[in-house]
Amino acid sequence: MSDGEADCLILPSGLKETHDIDGASVRIYYLECLAQASYMISHGGNAFLIDPRRDVDAYLQDLESGGLTLKGVLLTHVHADFVSGHQELQERARAKVYMGAGSAERCQFRPYETKDGEDMSLSEKFAVRAVHTPGHTPESVTWLLIDKEENNRAKAAFTGDTLFIGSCGRPDLVGSIGYTAEQMAGFMFDSLNEKLKTLPDDTKVYPAHGAGSPCGKSLGTGLSSTIGAEKRTNIALQFQDRNTFVKFLTSGQPPAPGYFKHDVTQNLQGALPLSKAIKNVGWLEPADFQKAIEDEQVVVLDSRRIEDFNVGHVPGALCFPAGQAGGAVVKAEEGNFAIWVGTLIPHTAKLAIVAYTDQAFETIQRLARIGYEASFVLKRGMKAWESTIGCEVQKSQRVEVNTAADYDALLEKNDGVVIDIRLPSEFESDHAKSAINTPLNELKNILKLFDKSKKYYAYCSSGYRSAIALSLLRKEGFDAYDIVNGFVGLVANVPERTMTGKVRRKL
Repeated sequence: MSDGEADCLILPSGLKETHDIDGASVRIYYLECLAQASYMISHGGNAFLIDPRRDVDAYLQDLESGGLTLKGVLLTHVHADFVSGHQELQERARAKVYMGAGSAERCQFRPYETKDGEDMSLSEKFAVRAVHTPGHTPESVTWLLIDKEENNRAKAAFTGDTLFIGSCGRPDLVGSIGYTAEQMAGFMFDSLNEKLKTLPDDTKVYPAHGAGSPCGKSLGTGLSSTIGAEKRTNIALQFQDRNTFVKFLTSGQPPAPGYFKHDVTQNLQGALPLSKAIKNVGWLEPADFQKAIEDEQVVVLDSRRIEDFNVGHVPGALCFPAGQAGGAVVKAEEGNFAIWVGTLIPHTAKLAIVAYTDQAFETIQRLARIGYEASFVLKRGMKAWESTIGCEVQKSQRVEVNTAADYDALLEKNDGVVIDIRLPSEFESDHAKSAINTPLNELKNILKLFDKSKKYYAYCSSGYRSAIALSLLRKEGFDAYDIVNGFVGLVANVPERTMTGKVRRKL
């Protein structure tokens, strides 16, 4: 595909596993970048999709190849962390969209609002039952796969953001407008204890999110579980007292990314089909790109690998490496691309994309998954920019710390400040001596406390978050440096300059 073609790539589907439940098929699609799961359940030539992401072509391809008829789209709730593809599926596949109580009056499209306990037939043997489970949002629904031949016994529960593996959904997001976090936590207590814990222990549990999602705290890493296993091990299911549970659930939640409110609005409206959003993106030659980014509302987002960004980038560009595999897989050295973009860049910004030529469309689509529409792209990428007269190339500033003397040199003359970009919990576990904890998600809000007469040396665990932080600081005019190999490198090379002083494995 050449630059400027307004077609959608079919990114890796994220199909992780296919489970057989007494003849019914459950396909698990999981995007590690968003820690987000969607599902296709099928039997007898029919299928339902649960919580589909915005780029729906992979689902449609699987439906066609499997000879399946899509009977409907089941939304567990109005999502805040990604834009759902229900509107496009409604238009392209003529699929009815099913939601929970109170959702229809908020939506600008026409969902079917289910009653508690209402069944939707999948086949002669199976049906899907709506079980209203408010708590994460008022309209939250758990969809049960029930076996009609076994007296409607529940075989699987698609629990959305109500029940996670090892945790449950948070009660304080924008999808709960009109209720306090304490009220929503109370509803969650009732849903967990009166609805979900009463299901058979062998009922399979399929949640909407896994570890790394900001939709809850301490989420487990598995793709599925059972009600019995969660009753034994899930801390959210161990509470007997409602008030104690409310206090537990309303404390210690991770900060909610800034894009959540925008995504709720997008999902209530029904997002623009992805193909149309892509057609709106402009592809600019370097000279035109250079002129366009003079607009103060423009944010230049560079999705290339950190090492390539370090060697040369557009001045003022922010480093947000997209990684590989379309977000379906995130390697250890990669991060949650879209979540960090949505956390640190306002959705109102005009996004100017710098990407590898074979990854530009992927970058556009992955941003669209969280409702961010790219404005324009640098045609032919950095190679074109570097070969164009008048287009300046900026390099990242990095420092290696191999000895204690190297570390001490950073702090000489009192003009050096070491900043730890990790979460407070990571910082408290261990950190470099004299380092100041400035979590990446809070960095933009505390920049006013920084001093432009000083030099800042940033580290995270392995380098992903600190690369983003470095680019943010440089864009704002600070003299900032990235510590090569992050805290892992500091612990391996100079353990005596960490608070615990533990020697760990060399890189």
